Amino acid sequence: MDMKRALFLFFLFAHSMFGLSQTYTLKDKWVDCGNGCQLLDPYYSDGVSFTWKGPSKGGKANGYGTAIKYVNGEYESTYVGEYKMGIREGKGTFTHKDGSSKTGTFVNGQLIGRGKMTTEDGHSYDGEFVNYRMHGNGTIRYANGAKFVGYVSNDSPYTGEFTNYDGEISYIQEGIPVEHIDKRNFSYSPKIGQRLTEYFDKDWNRCDAKSAAYYRLITYSAPHVPKGVVKDYYITGELQSEQYPVYVDYENDSQSFLEGEQIFYYKNGKIERKQQYYNNRLNGSSISYYDDGKIASEEFYCFGTPNGDAIEYYPNGKIATVRKYNNGQLHNNKYLHITEDDVPFLIYDENFIRNKDAWEYHGQNGIVQVNDEVSISMQASPERMISGGIYTGFSPMSDNIISVVTNQRNPGQGIVSFLFGFKDWDNLCALSIAGDKYQFTYKKNGVIVQNDEWAFSEYIKSDINQFTVVNSGEKIRLYINDKQVKEVGRIYYDGSLCGVSLYNSSLQPIVADVAQLVVHEVVNPSNIPQDYLPDEKSNQNTWKGNGSGFFLNKEGYIATNYHVIEGASTLQANFTRNGKLESYPVSVVATDQQNDLAIIRINDSSFKILPNIPYGLLSRTKDTGSEVFALGYPMASVMGEEVKFTDGKISSKSGIQGDVRVYQISVPIQPGNSGGPLFDMDGNVVGITSSGLNREYFKSENVNYAIKASYLKNLMEACPEEIILEEKADIHTSSATLTERIKQYEDYVVLILTK
Repeated sequence: MDMKRALFLFFLFAHSMFGLSQTYTLKDKWVDCGNGCQLLDPYYSDGVSFTWKGPSKGGKANGYGTAIKYVNGEYESTYVGEYKMGIREGKGTFTHKDGSSKTGTFVNGQLIGRGKMTTEDGHSYDGEFVNYRMHGNGTIRYANGAKFVGYVSNDSPYTGEFTNYDGEISYIQEGIPVEHIDKRNFSYSPKIGQRLTEYFDKDWNRCDAKSAAYYRLITYSAPHVPKGVVKDYYITGELQSEQYPVYVDYENDSQSFLEGEQIFYYKNGKIERKQQYYNNRLNGSSISYYDDGKIASEEFYCFGTPNGDAIEYYPNGKIATVRKYNNGQLHNNKYLHITEDDVPFLIYDENFIRNKDAWEYHGQNGIVQVNDEVSISMQASPERMISGGIYTGFSPMSDNIISVVTNQRNPGQGIVSFLFGFKDWDNLCALSIAGDKYQFTYKKNGVIVQNDEWAFSEYIKSDINQFTVVNSGEKIRLYINDKQVKEVGRIYYDGSLCGVSLYNSSLQPIVADVAQLVVHEVVNPSNIPQDYLPDEKSNQNTWKGNGSGFFLNKEGYIATNYHVIEGASTLQANFTRNGKLESYPVSVVATDQQNDLAIIRINDSSFKILPNIPYGLLSRTKDTGSEVFALGYPMASVMGEEVKFTDGKISSKSGIQGDVRVYQISVPIQPGNSGGPLFDMDGNVVGITSSGLNREYFKSENVNYAIKASYLKNLMEACPEEIILEEKADIHTSSATLTERIKQYEDYVVLILTK
């Protein structure tokens, strides 16, 4: 039987089983059954209720009976079996509303050990369970008569023999189809109830002490069942991990069944990784660290599926990548990547399996077939062309880098073309290879703008080739296997489809594999789409928010927005002095919630008084059209903790519905800018920028607001502590250039972190 077909059946069955527990939540709760007794539901969710028909003791279900579960009044499942003081304990059968069922022995509410299961599809399983999941040796029988016998891991066939309904036999080992199973002679029978030392090599295979890279301290309460925490150590004696396996696989440690928190350590004692397991699936936070204790990555899982933000950090704490998941689906198939020098990209990385319907088809011209997440195969009929493409969603007007890898299995017998900037067959760009020659084609509105002669290139390989297009500035550069082969003037694409075509010039079918279709789109740092940004928080997973502020005087009084500090239990101010970072705790001195203003003060005895403040506070209203600029820390978690400059003009002396408290400004303002100063060109603070007002008033782009400085002056005068800031006249008092002025001001602009 075709191995791929066999593997497909494995996965098909596994998913049908998996669905039985997919909706459970990580929560256990005592539930009142309405007859004076309670029982514990290990998979409680809002709206759950039970009825219990059976004996009770001390207000708990106790003995043999029937528990029926409802969710929001709708029937969910029935358990017929034994309870012990409100917890499933002993023999029982669990039947779901879809007709599927599990029968076996329940320990502490969970199905553990030998049991049986049937599904609504007519599949069945007879074998070992751990916490409701198929895990261990057993037999799977398919509804069509096929059968798998062997080891099952996490509800999926792992190693064993698969017999198709027609009697054909195939094999799978460690999740991969193989010609035959490599059987291992393995025997290990640990002593029960004694503290044991077990040894492992660098690949975590069991071995003797002389060959060991790690050792484990463990006590078994029963075969395969450990008691309490299991600790692993480097052979040199340092703690390597702490974990809580429910089931230990003697032969393959990677197939042990995990529960609860798992912590890994560097040799220096610092935590390397910390993650949560529930029912052998990642559930909750998973955080990895650099060896100096800084966070390297953080992500969140829901029953083994990524959900929410997955963030990677550089060693300096800046964000490197942001991936946003919704139930395992990457948002728009794109993620944000920021280079170490703060250049942001949106990266589209095609997942062929996820978009299978868009790729896989058979036709008279040939076959397009999805292989896995990163590759497809294309077969073109004799003297025919076949193509495939996908909408990647990049902006045709943006700077971008587009690449794909192909593997032509019949070299020299066809033409492989990389299609990009594709709208339709009348509007496209293509980089093609045939044998050791290449060609560039550009077509617009059905007219061929450019169609080069075929040219020889030593960079073309006979089989695997990478096409890369760099569309930047005024040029398009074309690469084959990272070597530039051509440069043409900038082309502004008509579309954002990318794909590959295969033309067969022979009399025999030819095949090409396509892999790793990736688009890097450069985005403006001040205009990164909000739905690709992480939830606003600091880059070290402790500070939950950030904003900007600026010094009012040299004694450490700072102005900011009220919404920046609202609800915070802890505040910290970061700023630079002579190129060195300084950080201090701050306290709230005065607030004006109505006008979204706050004054805070550094309250640390180690703080040294600043030099004289180099700017003034202008009370009177500036004219429409006046040039202004903002300094602040927009999205510090993404763009880094350096002061950022943006400029524009005062668009209006009032806000929406004539709100005289604010200026409408054309200066780009983003979350994190809030509370920063808005300067005119004469060295005056004329306003306090507020992204909070932007959200309150509009969701439109380029509509931004700043609170007039006169309202800050009023708050200063009402403050119980005297704050003196010299008011400058609205005249040009310095011959300094704008660059020099910014350099002078930026040490007085503050990053405010909140918890």
